[in-house]
Amino acid sequence: MLASTISIATIIPVQAAPHPAPGEAAVTLDALSVEARGAESGEAGGLPPTFAGGQVARGSRLGILGNRDIMATPFSAASYTEKTIRDTQAVGVGELLTRTDPSVRASIGSGNRYDALTIRGFRVENREFALNGLYGLVPDYRINPAPLERIEVLKGPAAFLFGMPPNGSIAGTVNVVTKRAGDAPLTRASVDYASTARGGGQIDVSRRYGEERQVGVRINGGGFGGETPIDHTGQRNGVGSLALDYAGDRLRLFADVIYQHDAYDAQTRGGLPVPGLRIPRAPDPRRNMSQSFNFSRADSLTGLGRAEYDLTPDITLFAALGANHFTYDKQENPAFTLLDARGKTKVNSIFQTGDTVGISGEAGARARFATGGIRHEAAITATLLDQNLTLGQTTYPDYLTNLYAPVRLATPGRPLAKGTYPRGRSSYNRMTSYGVADTMTFADGLVDLLVGVRRQEIDTGNYAPVTGLTSSAYDKGATSPAFGLVLHPTETLSLYANAVQGLTALRAPGTAINAGQTFAPALTRQHEVGTKLDFKTFGVTLSAFQITNSAGNTDPLTQIYGVGGKQRNRGFEGTIFGEVAPNLRVIAGATLLDARWEWTRGGLYTGNPATGAPRFQATAGFEWDMPFLRGLTAIATVVYTGSSYAGTTFTKLLFSKIPNWTTVDLGLRYTTLVRDKPVTLRATVTNVTDSHHWIANPNGALILGAPRTAWLSASIDY
Repeated sequence: MLASTISIATIIPVQAAPHPAPGEAAVTLDALSVEARGAESGEAGGLPPTFAGGQVARGSRLGILGNRDIMATPFSAASYTEKTIRDTQAVGVGELLTRTDPSVRASIGSGNRYDALTIRGFRVENREFALNGLYGLVPDYRINPAPLERIEVLKGPAAFLFGMPPNGSIAGTVNVVTKRAGDAPLTRASVDYASTARGGGQIDVSRRYGEERQVGVRINGGGFGGETPIDHTGQRNGVGSLALDYAGDRLRLFADVIYQHDAYDAQTRGGLPVPGLRIPRAPDPRRNMSQSFNFSRADSLTGLGRAEYDLTPDITLFAALGANHFTYDKQENPAFTLLDARGKTKVNSIFQTGDTVGISGEAGARARFATGGIRHEAAITATLLDQNLTLGQTTYPDYLTNLYAPVRLATPGRPLAKGTYPRGRSSYNRMTSYGVADTMTFADGLVDLLVGVRRQEIDTGNYAPVTGLTSSAYDKGATSPAFGLVLHPTETLSLYANAVQGLTALRAPGTAINAGQTFAPALTRQHEVGTKLDFKTFGVTLSAFQITNSAGNTDPLTQIYGVGGKQRNRGFEGTIFGEVAPNLRVIAGATLLDARWEWTRGGLYTGNPATGAPRFQATAGFEWDMPFLRGLTAIATVVYTGSSYAGTTFTKLLFSKIPNWTTVDLGLRYTTLVRDKPVTLRATVTNVTDSHHWIANPNGALILGAPRTAWLSASIDY
């Protein structure tokens, strides 16, 4: 287990600037702002330190296991720091992970109202992200990264570690960690600009109080808005957060309040090709098919508290409770249907209003003890997630338009009686779980063996529109065992293996006749082996995995969604991150994936490839501190994504292929002192070549990539 405290003296040499002042001052301050004192003292074992350069952390939170060092973790996980968020100028979690992780891709365009990811060929919705280890507390649509200290990614099923996510994704878990007050006082002000005419600013204030500085306060706030490079699309986003912590000798308390507002005008959407259609070239993403009367407004308010108490030096009790209220109103084209290779599409328009009210919590204990020559790190936990959703909808007539020459309408037309209903109860999720885990270390630290199990009780269902009566429901339980093994032959090398399970909530998609129908959750299994190398200033990981997922599909003739089928995703991953040479930092990697249907109902589609799962993906990001000007850093990121299939059916003859695509981002960062105050200037151009491309999506949809965009920012630390 990581030490519960990490001295600043230990951290600063790892983060040391390659040049003397003025560049060094800004980098050193970055290190102090990352390592928060309040988080060091608790929150499931402490905030892990970073590799050289401060971009990637040496560990992450793994649910029931708490924070674990990367070399002692029998899973594939990565953690990206607040410094990386600021330096990439990312405005969303999906955007940052696409630029940093080869197994992750955003599966929704930047002009859309929400985030979604593809991890190892499976889809993860934004509402399935965890906040400080708990599901159900983030906005349903998109997370503003301003209050975040870390963005952590665990790849593969995680029901044992975190419990079942709201929609039952088995691709992996994204856990976002909020900022805490560090030992050094911080007042950081930033201004931002992005093409075409968007601007805004942020403020980040951190202080500690008390005779022993045991009380921490951190405040973040910001806003950003204006016209985007996409025709008729505008955005106005704002966030405010308050983080409090108390670090006593035995008691630690943490609290977060986060408010977020997101507004989009003429937000973009994707669509599905008709079966058998050859996918046409991607249009200029600036040409927006959305209408000027389309809009999206969303508000999210989250409160979360956590307490930890050291009953003895080796036994810690913990509990957390949080709530989220998310509300929205939107008028949009939910999905177009691509009719021919010349870009002809059919589009409908709907208005929706609704909200999600959720309560999430956990309680448990962690203990360290020994039996004979075996050291144990054991944990027991119980979790709760209770969500209730409402929905109201008004449906408008379909109309014809074109990808390359969008039709402009003055109004959405007269509402249709069918598909129109007042706001009322839509669905509910009630999930409770009980987990036990024990990590045993023996053979003088050579072997770590993890054994655990989680019992999940799932009560989920849907209500019929208008009547409000229950239309489908599922109320049963399932057990998810887990096994993990880590071998430490040397300090530099660790070898690991795991066998874990996940649970997938099966619900008919909106494109099916029986849309919304709930089925019993399906069981998913993962087997993985890998190796990790720690060269002190940088790390390397290699892994091989196989995920087998019981699933459902929509019959291409009846358009009825039913259970039956098994998808198997098998692949290899490799990553490298950290400072590989003086003044040169790298975050790079590649993923080779074979995703196909292992069997389907009647065997008709058995052996065919899965949708939205490219065979090859690679990401390479570089930072080089230029020797001819102190404080100046050149930045380059290349993202390659191989070809994949779109559509909603599984027979290869009906598959439509999406071509591969590559984007290049270039930027500069300059750190200096202005009147003894650290100042950082950043300039980035994303998609420099202005690539026009379709993005792969596991639900079969066609999504346009973002056009070339310029990003500028300036920040000063007082």
